[in-house]
Amino acid sequence: MKLTNNELTELKYHFVDRYVDNMSTEDLVEYVFNDMNKYVDSQSETEFINDAKDYWDDSFNDVVQEIKEYANSDFKKPMEDRRNNEQSY
Repeated sequence: MKLTNNELTELKYHFVDRYVDNMSTEDLVEYVFNDMNKYVDSQSETEFINDAKDYWDDSFNDVVQEIKEYANSDFKKPMEDRRNNEQSY
């Protein structure tokens, strides 16, 4: 099948539009969660820390302290278990 660049671009747009439109909320949340994980994993530590500081603003140091306490606790759940239990949309 021969498509012009313009036709291919339009077909891609139409495909994504319909694909996303037919996704459930759970599917969309999972997709965004996985995509965000890939994104932050691809960042340098400095880039990620800067984004986290921008996101949490004045609460950043409090969040880091909470994360340090949780990461070193005996009751920490594996990330896979946390993600599965949180999905109740």
